[in-house]
This record gives sequence, structure tokens and C-alpha cells, in this order.
Amino acid sequence: MLLIDIALDHEHCEGSKCGGCAYVCPTNVFSIKKDKISINSPQYCKLCYNCLEICPKAVINIKTHNAIPAYY
Repeated sequence: MLLIDIALDHEHCEGSKCGGCAYVCPTNVFSIKKDKISINSPQYCKLCYNCLEICPKAVINIKTHNAIPAYY
């Protein structure tokens, strides 16, 4: 199982002035709430990286991790 962590540098993000990541994400991982970008559901990220390509400030960080399933 692949885990996806998505982080935004809110200090440098332009929020609703740009909003490009929210508009290009095919799975609606990002949304605009109160003039800021929010990360809704990183587990639905398809790793298309459209958000990274459109972000003018390069404030999005996507990391993947392999999860080891726990067996009991």
C-alpha cells in the first residue's frame, strides 16, 4: 500500500489569488476555503503532479511512503 503525504507552505502560497492546484487536480485533493488552499483527501491523489507543474511558487510538497500492512 502506498501512502501519500501532501504539504503546503502556507506562508508562501498565494491561496485563492492563484488556486491553480485546486482547479487542475482531477481528484479534488485541493480546495479553496476562506481564501486559503486546503488539502482534503491526499489518499485520492493519483500522483499526476499537475499541481506541482501549475504552482507558481513551488509550495506543494508530495511524498510517498510504502506502508507495511499489519497482520494479526
